[in-house]
Order: sequence, then structure tokens, then C-alpha cells
Amino acid sequence: MDRLSRFSSLSTRLVVAVLATATIAFAVLYGLTFIRLGQGLERQAAELGRLSEERLGQRLDGEARLAGAQLATLFETIGRRIEGIAQRADVVKVIAAANVVPIWDLLGRTGRAADVDGILVVDAKLRVLGADKDSVDIAATYQALRSHPLAQEMLPLLADNDRKRPRVVRRTLPLTADLAKALGAKETAPLALVIVEPMFDDFGDVFAALVAHRALRPTEAILSEFSRLEGAGLMVLDDGHPVSSAGIANPAVTMAPVEGSSLLRTSDAAYWSRCTPVFETWHMCALTPVNELHVLRDQLVRVGEMEGRSLTKWLIIVTAISLVSFAVITLWASRRISRPLTHITEAVRAVARGDWKSEVPGADRKDEIGGIARAVVVLQRSLQERDRLRSDVAQAESVKKRREALEDAIRRFDRTMRAVLLSVSDTVETMDETARDLARTSAVAEGEAAETAFVSEHTVSNVAILRSATERLSASISETVERIRQATDTIGSSSSIAESAFLKAEHLAKSSSDIEAVVRSVDEIASQVNVLAMNATVQAARGCDGIGTIVADVRELAERIARANEEIGRRMSVVRGATDETAGSVRAVAHKLDLVLHQAKTIAIAVERQDAVTREIAENMSAAATGTADVSSSVDRLKATIEEARGASMKVVAKATDMADEAHRLDLTVKTFLREVTA
Repeated sequence: MDRLSRFSSLSTRLVVAVLATATIAFAVLYGLTFIRLGQGLERQAAELGRLSEERLGQRLDGEARLAGAQLATLFETIGRRIEGIAQRADVVKVIAAANVVPIWDLLGRTGRAADVDGILVVDAKLRVLGADKDSVDIAATYQALRSHPLAQEMLPLLADNDRKRPRVVRRTLPLTADLAKALGAKETAPLALVIVEPMFDDFGDVFAALVAHRALRPTEAILSEFSRLEGAGLMVLDDGHPVSSAGIANPAVTMAPVEGSSLLRTSDAAYWSRCTPVFETWHMCALTPVNELHVLRDQLVRVGEMEGRSLTKWLIIVTAISLVSFAVITLWASRRISRPLTHITEAVRAVARGDWKSEVPGADRKDEIGGIARAVVVLQRSLQERDRLRSDVAQAESVKKRREALEDAIRRFDRTMRAVLLSVSDTVETMDETARDLARTSAVAEGEAAETAFVSEHTVSNVAILRSATERLSASISETVERIRQATDTIGSSSSIAESAFLKAEHLAKSSSDIEAVVRSVDEIASQVNVLAMNATVQAARGCDGIGTIVADVRELAERIARANEEIGRRMSVVRGATDETAGSVRAVAHKLDLVLHQAKTIAIAVERQDAVTREIAENMSAAATGTADVSSSVDRLKATIEEARGASMKVVAKATDMADEAHRLDLTVKTFLREVTA
């Protein structure tokens, strides 16, 4: 199973496919290469044949020019030799003596040394004075020379010449019968060198001339030596006919052009040849065997075949190295492809298991694998958005429950606040009326006390105790009145603070209504989020493209939920601020009520003191009652008034105690409400 799974993997298939493709491609490439190599070798052979022919032609041209130069050098050497003979003193002396035998003897020896075929000696009038052979008919030669065109070239040299810069005649001519007779030669020749060298006397005047000729031999030694050294055949042609040859087996062959070639071929098809002009109308031809061209071409072809075999070996080596390189590179590339795909597959499996937080490698790549990885990342984000939506829905449900609990707390707080504020308002009104009654009673008591003091002034002259008691009673009554006034002011301030607390409670109820409206909006958003979450779950299960739109809607709803939560937080801040202000107002009311309670207790204590003083006055007045009936009556009225004031004070104390209890109850209710709101 492991082997089958390995073979079924993408990397193994890719490696096998690439290696098979590379092997087929290399096989086709090598087949085409071998075919092209064969065709190239054929074209190369043809091109090498052409190049070989061209090189051979160039070589033959060079050899022909060198051979022509050798022949020209031979003739030039012969001319210099004749010039040397003409300048020799013994030759000049013998010729000046005009003795035929010494001339024959001397010129014969010098002529053979100079490698010439014949030498004539003529005077300034072309009269033959002698020759290098005794067989020359001087008279006939003279007649033939005078009638030959060569004489017209010789006469100007003999008539006027300069010893320092002598003018000579050196011509290559066909040695025809007429020219041969004029030069004293026995045989004709297709080509001959004719030299006319002037001879000067002691005064620098031309007195004679040497006329030498040298025919081109059928086999020239210098050409034979050149042919031996260069390994080439040579042939001098005159109008296509061989004149002289060297290094060839059949010197009688002729030359003919070959169609499509720049070379000439001999009539026996044994030699290739190239010719160059020499000596005006003659041609020097260099020859080489026909098989030499083929040998050179075959050698080059063999070199090409060897290079082809070497190239084939190198191609095989390069192919093996290339296949190994392809395998390594393909394996590396397949690993680069299959490993990210394996990781992506694991990530997809993790997503299928519900784990959307696993890392997906390759998302930053620019190829198709990067696209797949990014698609998996999008899928993970979609699932993450789905889970977040579920969390938002759960949070919305929690907010809803919290809102319901908050509404209950607000309703309870509202009912409690209304009851407490109503009770406080009633108590404050009652205390205000009682305080007013107490103030009136105190005023009446003050008047009665003043009247009693006025009446008693006439009768207490001898009752010091009664006077002192009356003064204390008056001071106590004044203090009581002042305390009652302070209590009245405190109760009025408490009433205004209670009204402010009532207004703040109403504002708190209004803020609670606003919070309820925001919570209803959150309920609507939560229901929409539930619907979108269900759609997102369905779209994620189907793998459709609409998930992006749903995610955008969910994000918009999430933003609305966030804004609603912010609004709830802001409203809660307002509620908390109003609650704090209400609590502060309640605390202020409680503080004021504590002050009222304190004032009422002070008034009660003062009234008790007044009662004690009154009793003391009554006791004292009983002793003096005999004469103070009016005082007694006033004291009775004052006592009744004080009793009435005491009852009112006790009533105020009771109401103040009730208000303190209600204030503590209100403070406890506010604290409970704050705990429920901030929980």
C-alpha cells in the first residue's frame, strides 16, 4: 500500500512524466541530430570538396606562379651571364680582332658555361663576325638576320647606346624557322629566349653585340627540381599544347576545362591543373594527381566523422547528465509543489474537523499553490466569521437577558423611588405645617411670657427666684423660636431637594425608556444576525461565492451591534450619572432631615427645659399666687401653650424620624439599583 500511495502521489507522477517526456524528447532530438549530422556530413563533404578544390586551385596557382618565376629567373640568369660575357676583356679583345677561330673557340666555351644554345657576334651594321660553333653559315645567317624583324630592334641599340645605362634586348619568342636561320640555330622551338647585349670599346662606343638564344627544353632541369621539391607536375603550354614538362608521366597530354569546376583536367584524366600566364602568350601549368583532391576531401570527411562520433559520445554523456539533472530538479520542484499541497491538505482536514486556526503555508506564493492556500485562508476566515457571528448572537442573547433584568430593576427602582418620594413629600408637607403651627404657638407663648413678665414686674420685686426663672424661660423660648425657624428653613430646603430628586428620577425613567428602545434595536439586529449566521453556515457548507456578501452584511450588523452597545453604554452612563445625582439628592435630603431631627430634638430639649422652668415658676408663683392672680392666669395659658408646642415638637420629631427611615430606605434602594445596573 505504501508503494502504491507513493506511486500515486503527485511528485512521483510528475517525476515519471518529466523523465519520460525528457527521454522521448532527447531520443527525438538525438534522432534528428543524427539525421542532421548525416546530412551535414554530406553537405560538409560537398563543401569540403569545393573548399578542397578551391584550396587545391590556390595551391596550384601558387605553384604555377612560382614555377613561372623560376623559369623567368632562369632566363634572367642567362641574360646576366650573357651580359657578363659581353663585358669580359678577353671576349672584347677577341671580338675586336675579328678573328673567326678564336671567337668560335672562346664563345663556344663561354656559351656552354652560360647554358645558351648559340651565340652570334655582329658589328654595328649587323654583319656577322662569328659564332660559338664552326658549323654556322655566317653569310646565310647575316642575310636572314637582316631580313628578320629582330634586326629593326637591334639597329637602334647598335647605333646609339650608353655604356653607363646600356639598353639591351631580351625577348621570349617562338623559335621559328626564320628566326632559327637568323640566329644560326639548327632546330626550331616553341619558346626561346633571345638576348642582344651591346659591347663597348674603350671610348664607350658600341662596336659589336652578342646575339644569344636559349630555347625552352622539353624537360628543364630547374622545373624538374622544382617539381621534385614541391611534389607537383609542371607544364608549359603554347596555345594549349605542351612545350615543356616536369614531374608527369605523359608529357604529351593536353588540358581541358571541367564543367562546374575552376580546375583544368588533363586529357588522360590523371591530373588536375591550374595555369598562369608567362612570357606573354605562354602559360605555366601546375599539375597534381586527381586522387589528391579526393584524398584531401576524404581526410576531411574522416575528420568530420570522427568529430561526429565524438559529438555523439558527448551528447550521450550530456543526455545522461541532463536526465539526472532533470530528475533531481523535477524531484526538487515536485517536492516544492507537493509539500505545500500536503500542508494545505492537512489544513483543509483541520478545517473539516472544526479547527480554523491552523496555519496554512504558501499563502504568500504567486503561483497556483499560493492561490489554493489563499482560498483555504479565505475558507478559514469564513468559518471564523461564522463562529464570531455565533458568538455575536450569543452575546446578543446575553444582552437581551441583561436588558430584561435591567428593565425589571429600573421598574422596581422607579416604583420604589416614586413611593419614597411621595412619602417624603407628604412628610415634608406635614412637617412644614407642624413647624408653622409650632412657630405660631411659640409666638403666642412668647407673647404670653412677655405679658406674664410685664405683670410680674410689679409683683416680683420681693420674688427674685420668680424673676430669674422667668428670664430663663424667656431665653429658652427665644432659643426655641430660633430653633424652630432653623428647622423651618431646613424643611423648606429639604422640600426643594426632594423635588429635584423627583425630577431626576423622572429623567432616570426617561433614560430607562431610551435604553429599552436601544435594547429593542439590539433584539432586531440579533434576529438579523441569527438569520445571516444560518445563511453563512449554509453558504460555507455549500462552498458558494456568496459568503463574501454575507460576511459583509454580518460585519455591517456587527458594527450596528457595536454602535447599539455603545449607545447602551452611553445611556447607562447617563442613567448611572442620573442615579448618582438622585442618590446625591437623596443623601442631601437625608442630611437635611438629620439636621431637622437634630433641631427637633433640640427644640424638644428646650421645651422640656421650659416645662421645668414653668413648673419651677408655677411652684414659685403658688407661693406668690395670693397677689398675682393675673400672673397665674397668664402662666396657665403659657403652660397650655407650651404643652401644645411640646406636642407639636414631638410630632415633628416623629415625622423627622419617619423621613430619616425613608431616606435610609431610599439610599438602600439606590445602592441595590446601582449594583444591578453595573453587574
